[in-house]
Amino acid sequence: MLPGLLIISVFRPDLYEDALRAIGVASDVTVVLDRRVGERRRRERADDDRRRRAVADQLRAHGWAWIPGKERRSPINF
Repeated sequence: MLPGLLIISVFRPDLYEDALRAIGVASDVTVVLDRRVGERRRRERADDDRRRRAVADQLRAHGWAWIPGKERRSPINF
């Protein structure tokens, strides 16, 4: 199973540094900084679009979003 993904908003670098320190080298969590700005150019499938909107909503509201490993389809996509 893929590790869980903790996405931190580009507007909250303080959270990113804190998460990296707190999680350390845990093998079951990957921490990434979301650097997406603007709209994506490629067309998304409906379920991908819903998932990305949910992540974007969490990032705006909380500064971070959590995606459990079992919900990830590949190491690249979230």
